[in-house]
Amino acid sequence: MKFETLVVGPLDVNCYILYDEHSKECVVIDPGEDGEEIDKSLSSKGLIPSEIWLTHGHFDHLGAATYLKDKYQDIKLFLHNEDYFLYKNATEHAEVFGLTIAAPPIAPVFFNMSMGKKNIGGHSVQIISTPGHSPGSVCFYIKELNVMFTGDLIFAGSVGRTDLPGGSFDDLEKSIIEQLYTKGDSCMLYPGHGPMTTVGREKKHNPFIRLK
Repeated sequence: MKFETLVVGPLDVNCYILYDEHSKECVVIDPGEDGEEIDKSLSSKGLIPSEIWLTHGHFDHLGAATYLKDKYQDIKLFLHNEDYFLYKNATEHAEVFGLTIAAPPIAPVFFNMSMGKKNIGGHSVQIISTPGHSPGSVCFYIKELNVMFTGDLIFAGSVGRTDLPGGSFDDLEKSIIEQLYTKGDSCMLYPGHGPMTTVGREKKHNPFIRLK
């Protein structure tokens, strides 16, 4: 399994293309904007995405979802049901920040959190509920790669905002300590914005969430 990072949209969202190089099965994580650039990357690898996975429902992480849905008719978009209220109001939220996005697809699918995993080409991806930045924030953990895609839960040296609708610093702290800091120190963290980091680095240096 491999992945590629694309920085998209005016808020520099990290969009991840996750794929199996043999079967060409592929998902797009957080297609924030720049649908043509995302599609160009897919085409260059001969990939046809079957699913879009959102780490959460904020507008800056889904702006190209409709572009991909129009291009790939059978593609399904997944998010946590607790973030549907953010998802369905994404265009209005974007306007608050002076931005315009296409309305997201009207029929998203909710992750089966009781199962807690998805598969790509025989590779298992764990879906972890990590509320805090939003009530339905999730992380995607791939044990075989020792990689976690964290959305806006945590960044290199920082954490996600909790002053937006549904946000909670207490929940965010709990999610990071229980679901992220429990991974090995070498686990690589790929956030929704900015550079990658590691669990060990954040446990040692992140000024917002300290182990007690």
